[in-house]
Amino acid sequence: MQAGDLVELSSAGRQLQQNSRVYGLIGLITRIDNTNYPNHPIKIEWLGHGHYPMKRYEIKRVRATG
Repeated sequence: MQAGDLVELSSAGRQLQQNSRVYGLIGLITRIDNTNYPNHPIKIEWLGHGHYPMKRYEIKRVRATG
């Protein structure tokens, strides 16, 4: 994954209580940085809900439909 990818919660991410605010939303990876949050290096802008740092297993790429 890289900055600019559209993501949503993976099945593992949906099971975590801490992610309930962004359940069903689409997010945009804005940065991958291990310095500020070494355990949660992927910073995601969840559309309409702000930035949240996450681990890789908590998210998956959004698939194109159509």
